[in-house]
Amino acid sequence: MKNFTIIIPIFNEVESIFDLLNEIKSEFRSDSFEIVLVDDGSSDNFQILSKSLNDNIKIIKHERNLGKCMAILSGVKASTNNLISVIDGDGQNPPAELKKMIRFWIDIPSGEKEFALLCGNRIKRKDTLIKRFSSKVANKFRKFILNDDCNDTACALKVFSKSDFLKVPYIKNMHRFLPALFKMKNGKIFNIAVKDRKRLKGESKYNFHNRFWVGIKDLLVV
Repeated sequence: MKNFTIIIPIFNEVESIFDLLNEIKSEFRSDSFEIVLVDDGSSDNFQILSKSLNDNIKIIKHERNLGKCMAILSGVKASTNNLISVIDGDGQNPPAELKKMIRFWIDIPSGEKEFALLCGNRIKRKDTLIKRFSSKVANKFRKFILNDDCNDTACALKVFSKSDFLKVPYIKNMHRFLPALFKMKNGKIFNIAVKDRKRLKGESKYNFHNRFWVGIKDLLVV
């Protein structure tokens, strides 16, 4: 596979990000791609340790935490490729699943790619009970209201084109609503079954309140 970008937004993920980068390099070792890593105002020592990374990884730093969506937007703007893929920096998304999604994209007929969006659909989530519950409720409510055709919008794994992404309106926390925003442009949503795994290092930045209630508020905006 050639000419695609992997965007990784991180916020205090120094314990997991280097292992993930090594795994990505191993998984995609025969492919031509770039990594754009967006440090969204981390307060850990990532910036010090990142000096050991080689030159084929672009690092963008936000001086303060601006949120996942702004981090993704910064990564998209910095990409030199039109084919964009997104993966979380906590290590719960296996890079092999992202590779499967990119291959799926390549096989989509060119006439069907305009505003197409590939969304990871986690088969068996490895999160805590409260995270699975809040996400399930929010997913069902969002899908009922917006009819956005996405089964698991909270899954970080996404594939889309840079040119399409930059044409949709920016909304805070829009990563939860990308399917609806792409569908508003008459795009097609593809749900790709992916594996999930447990977080082995670091701590989750999300809980019931900043998942569920924030999601409901943003739903009204959309």
